Amino acid sequence: MRFGEIIKQARNGRFSQQALGETIGVWGTYIYQIEKGERIPSDDVCAYLAKALDLDPQRLLFLAYKERAQKTSEGRRLFSQMEKLMTDPVISQVIVNPKMLDAGIVKALQSPDIRKILKNKQWCEALNASASTTDRDIPELIKIITQIPVQQWQALLSTAKAFAGIS
Repeated sequence: MRFGEIIKQARNGRFSQQALGETIGVWGTYIYQIEKGERIPSDDVCAYLAKALDLDPQRLLFLAYKERAQKTSEGRRLFSQMEKLMTDPVISQVIVNPKMLDAGIVKALQSPDIRKILKNKQWCEALNASASTTDRDIPELIKIITQIPVQQWQALLSTAKAFAGIS
C-alpha cells in the first residue's frame, strides 16, 4: 500500500485533511498532496503523522523512504536490496541481539566454505529441519547430518564450534 493511501485510510472518520494538517502543523492542502502521492513528507512530518494517527512511526518512515527511492532505477534496486536485508530473519536476530556475532562467528562466516554452504538450498533446508526439532531428536538429527557432504559438514562443524566458543 502506498504511503498516501495509508495516511488517508488512517485519517478517514477521525480527521478532515484540514484538521489533521492543523494537528501536526502543516496545511490541509499538504495532507491532500501526500494522500494523492504528489508529495512525500519529511522525516519529522512522518513522525507527527504517525503520532496523530496512531501508526507505527518506523513503518511510516520506511514507506516514505521507499517512495523516495522509487524515483530512480538505482534507488529502486538499492532499496529492494535493503528491504530484503531488513526482512531477513537472521539479520533481524542479529539486530535484536548483536552479541550473537562474536569474533569466532564472524571469522567462521568469512570462510569461503561456509559462504558456499549458506547459499546451498539443500544444506539450509537440512539445517532448518535440524533446528526445528524441539525435543532434540538425536536419531533424526544424525539422519539429517548423514545427508550433508563431507566438506559442508566440516564447515558446519566449524560454525557450531564458533557458536559454542570452542577452538
